[in-house]
This record gives sequence, structure tokens and C-alpha cells, in this order.
Amino acid sequence: MNGSGEKRALRRTRRITLAGFILNVLLSSFKLAGGILSKSNALVADGVHSLSDCVTDVAILIGAKFWTKPSDANHPHGHSRIETLISGFIGFFVVLTSIYIAWKSFDAIMNPAEIPPGWLAFAVAVAAILAKVILSRWTLKTSRELKSPALAANAMHQRSDALSSIPVAIVVLAARIEHSLIVLDGIGGVIVSMFIFKLGIDIIRPVLWQLSDTAAPPEIIEELRRIALSVDGVKDVHNLRTRYQGDGVQTDMHIVVDGHMPIAEAFSILKKVERDLYMLGPGVVDVMVRLEPG
Repeated sequence: MNGSGEKRALRRTRRITLAGFILNVLLSSFKLAGGILSKSNALVADGVHSLSDCVTDVAILIGAKFWTKPSDANHPHGHSRIETLISGFIGFFVVLTSIYIAWKSFDAIMNPAEIPPGWLAFAVAVAAILAKVILSRWTLKTSRELKSPALAANAMHQRSDALSSIPVAIVVLAARIEHSLIVLDGIGGVIVSMFIFKLGIDIIRPVLWQLSDTAAPPEIIEELRRIALSVDGVKDVHNLRTRYQGDGVQTDMHIVVDGHMPIAEAFSILKKVERDLYMLGPGVVDVMVRLEPG
């Protein structure tokens, strides 16, 4: 990505994240206030979840300035792993949030409220579902266009906030219809925490793969091999290695060419292989090709 492209990506990342931050501040305020006023433990737990979105938004707003920087002397491979670390932070924070919500919800089950949650809790939950569905779709669309794993992780976090508000709306409605079902308020909080915990693990898993230099899937490796072998003059490809660099793939390989070929011609073949890998390789962001005489 060139300098102007990096600036555009930074602007778009900040714009979508700032919009999400403002919405999360409003939603968490409404949920917490609505949950306290209507005595809904599930809505209070959901408000804490929305508040955690604000923290991850701030992490992206700060981190985006660094991971969009071009390569330099201290980071010759770029700064994309900073984005991977931010994604890991989001996942870890989501897991911690789920544990807190579960703890508070179990307390609500053991000590249920005497008065069922008010209709205000139901209205806030429904409004939150609609707002978060719109925001998560916008964030996910932007993450795909920018190929940003941190934005994708944040979109998943936002979607979980929308999903977690669904059981809140259901249990509040049930408790209003039948007073004996008030215990569902705490159960709804537990269900919310399970949704959020799974989401956190789903975010952390690919981060660990990337930070541990896990190779790309076999189908991507075979595609890279096919691209290299399709170049005229390449007789064989071996020592093909891959690893993730942020959300992109870094690869190096040895190509075998005719040992009697002039060095200039062999070097031209090598450059053609590199160009094709950059242009056609799925997610390729860094290439190193070595020559071997056959």
C-alpha cells in the first residue's frame, strides 16, 4: 500500500471507529440507565458489554496510526503485526467482559429481583439491536475493503452486542407477561455472557496463529506453487514457506531454472515470478524468491 493509500485507510478506519465509539457511548449509557431504572440485571450486563466496545474502539483509534505506517528501518516488514496485537487485545477484553457478565448474572439468578424489569428495558434492548446491526455491517464492509483484521474483530464485537441484546429483550418481555419468570432476567445475562465468551475466543484464535508464524492453509500454498510453476523457464519449486504478516501472507521459495541459462535471463524469470505472486497470490504482501540452477 502506497503513502496515499495508507492515509486513506487510516482516515476510513478512524471515521468508522469514531462513529462506533460515539454510538457505543450512547448505547452503554442508555442500557445502564435503563437497566438500573427498570431493575433489569440482563440489561445492565448488556450495558457493560457495550461499554467494553468503547474500550476496543479507543484501542483501534490509537493503534491505527501505527499499523498503517509504511515500512521503515526498525520495521522492514511493515507494522501490520501491531494490528494483530490490537485484535488480540480486543479478543482478550471480550473474554474478560463475558466473565464479569456471567458473575453478575449468576448473582441475579441466586437473588432474583422482586419486581420484574420495566418496559423501558425492553425498548432500549430493541433499539440497541437495530443500531448495532447497522453499525456492525458497516464496520464489516469497511474491514473487507481495507483487509483489516482489527476492524473485522471490532465488527464481530459489535455484532455480539446486537446478539446479546436479543435474549435481554426476550427475558424482559417474558418477565413482564408472567411475574414468576423474573428469574429469566439472570439467565438471560448468562446466555449473553456465553455469546460474548465464544466471540472472544473466535477473535483470539487467529491472532495466536498469526503471532506463532503459522503457515497459510494448504490450498493457498498450492496456489502459490502453481503460480510460480506457470512462469516460463521455472522447472521446479521447493522450500516453499509461508507465514502470516498481519492479515496478509508472507512467502519465500526456491525456483529451479536451467543451469546453462544466462544470469540476466534467469534473473528476469525470478522477477516475473515475484510480480505474479504479488498480483495473483491470495493475500500475498511479501515475497522472497531464490534461484537454483537445474
